[in-house]
Amino acid sequence: MPSQAISLLASEKTGKDWMESVLPNLWEGLCTELGFSAGVVVLKAENEDSFYESSSFGYGEDGFYYSFLNRDSLHWEELMHSQEPVFFSGTEFELFGKKTNAMAVSIRFGEKKIGFLLVEIEDPSAVPTGIFISLFAEKIGMEWGRTKPQGKLPLANAEENSHALYRQEIPNLDLAISEFSKQKILTILGPSGSGKKSLAKWIHQNQLPGAPFLVVESLPEHFGKLEKALSVWGGESRNGSLVLVGVQTWNLGQQQILSDWWFKSGHSGSLFLLGPEEMGQELLPEFERFLRKNSLVLPSLRFLPKAKLQILVQSIFEELCSSQNRSGLQLGATSLQELVSRSYSENFTDLRNAILTGILTCRSNQVELSDLEPGRSKMDLEIPDAEDLDLRRGTEALERQKILLAMRIFSGNQIRMAKALGISRGSLQYKMKQLGLM
Repeated sequence: MPSQAISLLASEKTGKDWMESVLPNLWEGLCTELGFSAGVVVLKAENEDSFYESSSFGYGEDGFYYSFLNRDSLHWEELMHSQEPVFFSGTEFELFGKKTNAMAVSIRFGEKKIGFLLVEIEDPSAVPTGIFISLFAEKIGMEWGRTKPQGKLPLANAEENSHALYRQEIPNLDLAISEFSKQKILTILGPSGSGKKSLAKWIHQNQLPGAPFLVVESLPEHFGKLEKALSVWGGESRNGSLVLVGVQTWNLGQQQILSDWWFKSGHSGSLFLLGPEEMGQELLPEFERFLRKNSLVLPSLRFLPKAKLQILVQSIFEELCSSQNRSGLQLGATSLQELVSRSYSENFTDLRNAILTGILTCRSNQVELSDLEPGRSKMDLEIPDAEDLDLRRGTEALERQKILLAMRIFSGNQIRMAKALGISRGSLQYKMKQLGLM
């Protein structure tokens, strides 16, 4: 057996230490010793539904990327479900090498599929490659499993803790849920971004677990089409929940048709109606009674007690740090006070965006006030004024904005960020350093 393989398997380090120090340091030597022209280890990120490049060899600054192994593609599914090595011919697939073929093995922890190993070699039959990489895949799966906290299940929803704190501040929530279980209807009113859909989904999951959950953002204006749509939506949601958003925009005819459908159709499912507290338009008396039949009003963040809002901010901060792989980051006292004192017209949406900007901006181990101040931070997203003809400054501002957006979408995964931005990973890292983003 190759010496590098022996070192990989016999190291005294285990778990996270082995994953972070042993595997990356020895992967290149192993690939060289076995004659691979390129090789990569791709693993699932902790507590996230995303994958990252753990170790690679031979790919240069462009980094590892194969379009035929995109998530949910046929070849991805084949690889993830295969117990044996999967081969990709260089004549059929676009590989990194010009005269190579690829061999890949999925990495598993129990029944969980957590990544794969892939190597490129001119002649896979020259060495027992499949045996070695299958052995390493088992080793990596075992060590990956040791990094997971024992006896602790991950949260089903990364935002569940902060929303749970917010639910404690909703008046009459328990009574509304009790009425919902009897009447199968609930109107949820509140400011924009206050989590109306999140609350509806939480109630649905607790009252009707496993049943369909259908969200409709707008209603057809044509009455005949609306009647037909309600029939279709009722069939799709069956014994589950139908969620209708934007009650404040419905005209008198739509209000009448919806009321008639609910009382006359015999719909077997439940109904959520979402909108702002102030409708700002005429309501039919029977429709208004329909709305008030069982209703909740969600409080704006500005009405929460300061101590409660501080706890909520800290909770959201911890959740976002986890999602951005910044688990060691701290929120400074002045930054906390700044976030608590602000007014958020979009409630949760604005608050989470403000916190996320601070996390992405911060280059130290603590988010400071300068990371949050609009117009002053090193990640200011504003484009220069039209009168400002400094092309370099305008270009940097636009590049910063695009890279920030990519960071949010791909949770900081530089491989996918670079691919989406149309540049190499090396160029992305250079730009991020120049713009103060890393």
